[in-house]
Amino acid sequence: MDKPRDKVFRRKDIVTRLPKQSSSYENDRSKENPRPKSRSVFTSSHAADDMQTRDILRYEGQLQRPYVPKPITVNNYFSEDYIDMYGDDGYNGGTGGTTISPHGVITMRLREHIRVDVSLDRAVRVINAKNGIILALSASGSSSGLVHPNGRVYQYGSRVEILANDAQENDKFAKMWYKGVSFTSMQCALVYLVDSAGTRTTTDSFSDLTHDFTLNIFYEDSPYSYIDTPNTTHATQLVNEAMAVLQSTTCWMTEDRTTNWIINNIRISQTSDGLVRVGRNSNKYSLRTSPTNGSASVSTPYMHCTGSMGQTRHLFVRRGERRMHYDGSTFIVRNAGHSAGFDEKHQLKVY
Repeated sequence: MDKPRDKVFRRKDIVTRLPKQSSSYENDRSKENPRPKSRSVFTSSHAADDMQTRDILRYEGQLQRPYVPKPITVNNYFSEDYIDMYGDDGYNGGTGGTTISPHGVITMRLREHIRVDVSLDRAVRVINAKNGIILALSASGSSSGLVHPNGRVYQYGSRVEILANDAQENDKFAKMWYKGVSFTSMQCALVYLVDSAGTRTTTDSFSDLTHDFTLNIFYEDSPYSYIDTPNTTHATQLVNEAMAVLQSTTCWMTEDRTTNWIINNIRISQTSDGLVRVGRNSNKYSLRTSPTNGSASVSTPYMHCTGSMGQTRHLFVRRGERRMHYDGSTFIVRNAGHSAGFDEKHQLKVY
């Protein structure tokens, strides 16, 4: 399979806004003590830290207050701005809001500098800018990825490629595929394979995961992938489809102050401490990340991987009977009852 490549989109600096809410909505606001008639009305994706959340709530014992949602902007933020997870679109301001790109991508900005992108074909991309974490899931679910300070994981079909970051600039590499688990390191001249017979040398290559490959995952198998500059008619159609999705969005808050959204049959939630969880297909596919401890996980039928920072720093990947675990110093791969890897001195060790 070809190595993942960045897709380049031509950027426009024009920002347009969709029409404001209908006059009937404005009339509802003028009534005394108005109450929302339906929870299936889209509002801002940002929930305030205090109990006076700006979303429509379903919370026992709390007075529901009228809320005027911000206009949803259509923003041409492709090219380097879209890829830059730290500075796109005034994101560092930490303010909430929801934007729709000309390609119909819905972007929600949540608390604690977390952003969730949802495409019309239900691909998902979660960015935790506070900790430098990105999670991605393709529309078909056949590809997923994780970018974490401890390393990077790229799953495509039956293969999983791994890059483990090393503080001493001796990064480790691994690949889970039909032959077993191949692995090597930056300063190692040999490639090793752990298969059903044990550990032996082999010849293999590894993909370059140093760039942000999650954007390629997000657009994989999408009919909007290669639209560089959609014409006005097509862009309007995509934006209208995204608006229809937002109009059918459900939002509520539970008693533990967890805010929940269901957008395009994707459930998104954020707890009071900032933890974000995204579930699709009844949680058959799930993404989660926490700005508090820098943890993240991606779980699909093809792969399960986790990463965390702090004293319990680690990067873990599992696919079937194949495993990889890295704690910042020791790198171990397992397959068919056999284990091998590199110790804290970067020396090969067969367990």
